[in-house]
Amino acid sequence: MTAPLAADVLIVGAGPAGAITAAELARHGLHAVLAGEETGEADYDLVLSGAAMRGLASLGALEEVAARVVDTVELRLGQGAGHVLPEAVNAACDRRHLVDGLRRLAVTAGATWLPGTVTDLERREGAWHASTGDTTVSARHLVVATGAPSGGTPHATGLLCAQRYSGVNLTASIVLALPAPRTIDPAERPTCVWAVPGAQAGTCTIGASRIGSADPDELLETARAVLAEGDQRFAGAVPAGPLVTGVLNSGFAPEHSVRDGRLLVGDAAGLVNPFTGEGLSYAVQSALLAARAIAAHPDDPDAAGRAYTRRLSATFVGYFETATHAARRYHLAWRVLVATADDERPVSAKLRRAVLTPDGFSGLTAADLMPLPAPDVALLGPFLLACDEVAVSTVRKEWPFIARLLIAGEHSPHQRLRPAAPFFAALLAGGNPPDTAFVTLAAAIELATLGALAFLGPMPPRAAPGRRVDWAVASTVLAGDFLLAQASRLVAASAPEVSWSFADWLGELAALRSARIDPAGRSRAGEVFAALLEFPSRIGAQLGGAPPETIRALRDFGNHSGHAFLHAEEVLAVRGERTRLDVTLPGMLSGRLSAIPDILPEVTGGLLAGDPDARSRALDLAVTACRDAHRAALGALENVAHPVSARILESFVATVCAPCAPAPAPAPSPAGA
Repeated sequence: MTAPLAADVLIVGAGPAGAITAAELARHGLHAVLAGEETGEADYDLVLSGAAMRGLASLGALEEVAARVVDTVELRLGQGAGHVLPEAVNAACDRRHLVDGLRRLAVTAGATWLPGTVTDLERREGAWHASTGDTTVSARHLVVATGAPSGGTPHATGLLCAQRYSGVNLTASIVLALPAPRTIDPAERPTCVWAVPGAQAGTCTIGASRIGSADPDELLETARAVLAEGDQRFAGAVPAGPLVTGVLNSGFAPEHSVRDGRLLVGDAAGLVNPFTGEGLSYAVQSALLAARAIAAHPDDPDAAGRAYTRRLSATFVGYFETATHAARRYHLAWRVLVATADDERPVSAKLRRAVLTPDGFSGLTAADLMPLPAPDVALLGPFLLACDEVAVSTVRKEWPFIARLLIAGEHSPHQRLRPAAPFFAALLAGGNPPDTAFVTLAAAIELATLGALAFLGPMPPRAAPGRRVDWAVASTVLAGDFLLAQASRLVAASAPEVSWSFADWLGELAALRSARIDPAGRSRAGEVFAALLEFPSRIGAQLGGAPPETIRALRDFGNHSGHAFLHAEEVLAVRGERTRLDVTLPGMLSGRLSAIPDILPEVTGGLLAGDPDARSRALDLAVTACRDAHRAALGALENVAHPVSARILESFVATVCAPCAPAPAPAPSPAGA
């Protein structure tokens, strides 16, 4: 028996989550002991999502784990035509390389690695004690990273399996497939299938997950058959390694992630996507959160536990529900995803990305951030963060997936393109700091905007007659109406003086949308987007006490910014790049979301796809229109005297128009902003 080893933190479980926890703790100057068995699990290929890659990059671990970039994700939903998720930056790596690399990283950072079974774990006299081989360890904090419990949780348990194959021509894509339900039985459980290219040519890993009981061999054979259906790349797939199975534990709840002083991370906390079985990104994120919570409270385990729970709550919104409810809602989301497989509406495209990938989406926008000086960020940030809290708390109980859409995967939410930003700046234009009571109104505006997005574009085709539920239409109506109703409720409760104006705005949005989808109508495509940004700018100025000329200027600013937003979307779509609304050019044209056909009626989707000259004319048109709208918006700001207000709004519209750079020189602010 060696001398007892005293440490700050004992981490039980030496897989990815445990090793990352140890590495991050060591980086904060804490002595971490990483203890656990070296599993003899067969090697296979893993997906590193964008969220996982960002976490690993923060530790400098990407080279250490030999990540291989795979920047294309092919998504198949039911019998739909399939989608390629643009800008879905991912990577693949061998599991063995990942685990070994992260352990080396932890040791290099200063952690102690004790391979072996952990026994005699107990807490006494304010410290945790355990043994590994002939070494005893005592530590103030304990982190559990042992993976999913073999018995699962009472609800939402399932099966994961994976196996390496040869004879597969998969090189540059990750394939993710969600087969259609086989019956109308509401108890039927979703199955998700994926394939990850291997490091060796002609190899890949095929995997599958299913909530509920399943036979591993049958599940994996189903996966191979689903992939091979209509895809010759998988026709000659031959097993090239042993079958690996595991428990799918998706019963996460923040309040259950700290048990008797133990901080649970990764699969041990039930953090896994129930559709895809992907848990690595959540393991990386939760490990970093746990380590940072402990580093913030090195002498107080109870405070560290509370901090960890809070950080989990803020990061993994949308998972807050009992496991029983989760299973039912995943079933609903499964049917909606499959039913809307060919749906090009913005809300459907964003739902696919948010539910099936860990990166989420950002309301109206993608990842664009407004460049703002630090003092402006310090002023705007708390208001927008409070807005997020209100919006999420409003919808997460009934529609947790919508809550996840609101903030999942966000970076710097205070600098995103979002309606609450011009609303805040307009409040400020009156010359006084915005009243925090208007946070609720800002949340209402954002929920209403998301509700309006649900109805943008063509309604999906009606389901075949019969007893089957028309999930696509039903989910659109339910989600859109729910969001608009919740937004109206917030306004009535927090700012009844603007209820009439808010109702008029919603009515205007509905009328504009209705007029636009009518092929014989004369409504311009940009008018819906103009209305989306005009209202927050105008009502903010009114509530902030701005003079009438400033209110008119901000009304015009919002209007022009909305048109600029649409034209910037057109530019991205014509270039074939990812749009902020996640809609392709054919989707914009078929959904009458583009102004290009209004001016070039001879231009069709087919013509744009096959005629470079037509594409060039459409691009020139959109760029010119965007720049014109940008100039007009800046011109309106000449009547906004408050320097910070003008600066935030200038940054907002410049970011909106960034795809059309070079942007026009901003008009000088009268206040010398």
